[in-house]
Amino acid sequence: MSAAPPRSSLARTLLLAAAFIVLMVVSNGLEKALYSRIPGFDYYMSVAVLELATFAAAASLHRWRAGVRTPRKAPLPFYAVLGVSMALSQSLGKLANKYVNFTVSTIFKCSKALPTMLTMACLCGRRYSAAEVGAAVTMGAAAACFALGASTVDVSFDALGLGLNGAYLAFQAAQVALQDAALRDYGAAVEEAMLYANSVGVVALGAWTLADGELPRAVVFFAARPYAAALLLARNLSFYAAVKYYMCVIKEMGGVTAVTVGIVRKIITILCSLVFFAKPWAAAYGYGLAAFVAALAMEVQLALARDRDRPKPHASEQDLPGKALPR
Repeated sequence: MSAAPPRSSLARTLLLAAAFIVLMVVSNGLEKALYSRIPGFDYYMSVAVLELATFAAAASLHRWRAGVRTPRKAPLPFYAVLGVSMALSQSLGKLANKYVNFTVSTIFKCSKALPTMLTMACLCGRRYSAAEVGAAVTMGAAAACFALGASTVDVSFDALGLGLNGAYLAFQAAQVALQDAALRDYGAAVEEAMLYANSVGVVALGAWTLADGELPRAVVFFAARPYAAALLLARNLSFYAAVKYYMCVIKEMGGVTAVTVGIVRKIITILCSLVFFAKPWAAAYGYGLAAFVAALAMEVQLALARDRDRPKPHASEQDLPGKALPR
């Protein structure tokens, strides 16, 4: 496997993270509308299949338009495991929304930094400082406070929903660790990893939903509701664009940094929901906000330290102006 690429500059990382967060907020809004405003919707697994299919098609189109002819970097069995992990994490995470409300499910998923660290230490041999672990623990505590607050003012908690979210965390941690290895250890391009992993995922999950009969019913459902189909397409395309930036963060700064950016995005989404939509306030939200600010400050300090320690490239190695961000 090739050596890990050099660390990205802090400014570039912040731009990638900001693009990811904005696009994910848009995608989450569209997804929430799909779940709550379309009467009769009950096709969570099929949404995951169509999402994976959109990703595979978009990545394939991008490689074709760019004229990419480079050999595949990571082996096919590796992508098979990554694809199955991706299919399981995406489908279980969506199915959980059937048993707990979207906001609570989002909060629960904020605690994945620690399992991601553990998985990457075991699978990829990554090592983390006490400060990095401390920031992850603090961010997890913030997520727990928000979840506790929601449980006191919302009766939507369900044991099955929590179990599904727990399984999602395990497979999501494996997915991020494998993506980190593909992009940084094998040196695969973002589009390569997205194409092969999502292709495997759509075949595996598609076969399941076809055998179950949900996918044909979902196709009929969306065909009869053009508005719902347009909403799903807009959600999938905005999510694809967001994930491209997320994968760039993984490639340049590592999986744990990308997970932390994702957690920041989730908590910003939750705060916006609390501010712009009438919802009861719980005291635990205040504690969660304080922990979130503390964790964010710790992450900024770590990012600044990494940026200071990063070897400065020679002038001839600087990125060209037109190559600062992926298209």
